Amino acid sequence: MKIKSLLLAFPVLCLACSNPGSDTADPASQMDASPVYAKRPAGVNALSVDFNYDEPCNILGEEYVRSTFNLDEKTELEEAHEHNGCEFEWAGNKVLISFGGSKPYASVYQAEYTFDKMFQKKPAMAAPVVESPASETVNSSEGTSPEAIVSDGEATEHHTTDDNQPKHGGITAATPHLTEPAVSTGKYEAVPNVGDKAVWDANTGMMHVLFNNHIINVTVETKGKAETKKEQAQSLAEVLIEKISANEYIRRL
Repeated sequence: MKIKSLLLAFPVLCLACSNPGSDTADPASQMDASPVYAKRPAGVNALSVDFNYDEPCNILGEEYVRSTFNLDEKTELEEAHEHNGCEFEWAGNKVLISFGGSKPYASVYQAEYTFDKMFQKKPAMAAPVVESPASETVNSSEGTSPEAIVSDGEATEHHTTDDNQPKHGGITAATPHLTEPAVSTGKYEAVPNVGDKAVWDANTGMMHVLFNNHIINVTVETKGKAETKKEQAQSLAEVLIEKISANEYIRRL
């Protein structure tokens, strides 16, 4: 009879031992569960390319706009944030700043492809043409003919792996540039020495810059001349490039 009573009481004792409130030494028992973290799958922030981008106006800073447009401290400068970027506005003038497309792109090649498609009027790459094996004629005696035999010296002479390397001093050639330079096409004027490539649209006052895997858009809406607005847009774009190089575009979480 006593053994049967002990068997019935054993599950009750186990439940009491597993109660989190009974173990005050466990740090996990002192924390309340968060419904936000419970609904967020692990790794979502790491996989999202847009998550770490800060607002471009926060990256640029009001002081750079004031110095670029010679605005004193008495000039009221209003800042507004929109879905595609942000803007500074004062006395009927406006500067809009945004990052184009993904933030940032997965690679510089994807960023350049998007940039060229939008501002260089380059069509999408065509699919490679695959020739039918039936159209090729194979000569069975080709591989055994004396003319088809190539010596090791000839193969080395014509198919070396260092054809593009200099032949002196043991110095290797410079690494080729990853992007092609911008060209003037349509309404877009190529702007040299800004980022990897840049174009300027005088009609809208917009400058588009490719830098690594980022696309920067700067629009100047003032009463100044087109050449002056171009210089101002370029100045702001160069500041953003410096801050992107220093990883200041990442939002501090």
